[in-house]
Amino acid sequence: MSENKTNKAQPVQKSKVELKSAKAAAKSVPAKGAKAKAPEATAVNPALNALLWLVAVVLVAGAIVGNWYYTQHVVIDESSFDRFIRVAIVIAVIIIGLGVTLFTVKGRSLLNFGRESYVELRKVVWPTRQEAVQTTFIVFIAVCVVSLFLYLCDVVFLQLVRYITL
Repeated sequence: MSENKTNKAQPVQKSKVELKSAKAAAKSVPAKGAKAKAPEATAVNPALNALLWLVAVVLVAGAIVGNWYYTQHVVIDESSFDRFIRVAIVIAVIIIGLGVTLFTVKGRSLLNFGRESYVELRKVVWPTRQEAVQTTFIVFIAVCVVSLFLYLCDVVFLQLVRYITL
């Protein structure tokens, strides 16, 4: 009977894996009364998304068509500076048009992808200079060997074709 009392009094010990999974589950569940974060991709109203795409297409197409029309139909002798200004305006309007697309659903997912790619890029273990030089040398030797083999195959096949056709 005394054994039952000692077993009940001992606390239950959890393994480290169970503790870590419990902590992770607690972090993933929002606190009571807290709102869950909506994904960034669904934050744009579909009508606004369509309007942003329309604005972007109109800006880019307008810049291209306007530049074409100006160079084909407006007969003005442009100096180098005037041409530079015209090209700079066209490039700026195209960049603005492409920038508008970053506020769309696809644009936000592209930005999110870029951020995640940058995070992954920082995790890469880059080779040392010595490793890079050695690898480059190995690739150079392999390319030389393969090119020599292909050259010899070409010479042999050329002789075979000449022998067959003559």
